[in-house]
Amino acid sequence: MPVWENTGLTLSCHPLVPDHIALPWDAADDYLLTRIEPLKTLTINDRHGALSCALAARGMDGINWHDSACACEATRRNHHNNQLPLANDQLILDEDQIPSTVRQVLIKLPKNLEQLKYWLQCCRERLPADTRYLLAGMVKHMPVSWLNWLEQEAATYRQERVVRKARLLELTFAPAVKRTDIWRGYQTATGLTLSGLPGVFSRQQHDIGSRVLLQHTDLPFAGRLCDLGCGNGLLGLTLKQAHPELDVILTDDSWLAVCSARHNAIQNKLDVSLNHGDILAGIEEPLDWIVCNPPFHDGHKQLTNIAERMFEQSAAALVSGGHLLVIANRHLPYAGKLRKEFHTVEVLSSDSRFSVYLCQKR
Repeated sequence: MPVWENTGLTLSCHPLVPDHIALPWDAADDYLLTRIEPLKTLTINDRHGALSCALAARGMDGINWHDSACACEATRRNHHNNQLPLANDQLILDEDQIPSTVRQVLIKLPKNLEQLKYWLQCCRERLPADTRYLLAGMVKHMPVSWLNWLEQEAATYRQERVVRKARLLELTFAPAVKRTDIWRGYQTATGLTLSGLPGVFSRQQHDIGSRVLLQHTDLPFAGRLCDLGCGNGLLGLTLKQAHPELDVILTDDSWLAVCSARHNAIQNKLDVSLNHGDILAGIEEPLDWIVCNPPFHDGHKQLTNIAERMFEQSAAALVSGGHLLVIANRHLPYAGKLRKEFHTVEVLSSDSRFSVYLCQKR
């Protein structure tokens, strides 16, 4: 495992990623460590728990707010491997768990501004005006429009010089007015009303790839079906609507996605089960069908390893003769991996952008 030179910590990514593609820390993490003060600290978007481990190694009281089940697991593993303490209440999933005693917030910049606005809003509703905010990211991922918005929104704003292509901002914010409605959504052609929380995939509009996949709702779905990486629940809820006899499980690595899918199941009066976990972790039941619109980005990086793990675990979880239905961007090299994992792989449809694969377990 690679060693973070500035801290002496031995850290790994979860899921594993080759070192030449990504490390569990970057120059923005190094920059943050030069500016932190010994205050009760909330870290946000600390993808592999690197900052959390560095705070623990300094004896600091840190809370880690994760959306991702993988991020929670990475944080636990890296604390354990470095013999650092991590109490259960130091890992939180929900904004309501943010302690009012936090006085310093460390944020690694996310991929979209909507997600950042949500995190800041949640903190500003719960923390006092003297709370210190340190935001860091790589320069290429921090558009000028983001910096302008932050400067206008902040009570105080200081932008540090760029170091090793990383930028750091120090800010304070006035307390925020409580939000009235953070849900955004749309209605499907079949009459489902779907909404999503900030950062959830395809929150405000019907994803084109999912629309292509749902052209195949007339397949002989039966038994227990899992919508793997469910997002707002579009695939699983549409199939439950079309095939009421199906036993449907919606699962996602994102806590906000699971919350959104639960909300939509209730709103549309559809009886489904929900699970928050890494791929199929937490789902013990054998599955007859799995439907999946797999992601091919992890933060700012385009990777195929997440989808490949989905295919491997799907093949293991399906009953004999079970099916995996996948939509994928045509340029992604999934066909070979699917043929390695499954007995038969049929291309149900293909155009210039997407391919739909129907895979059957041996």
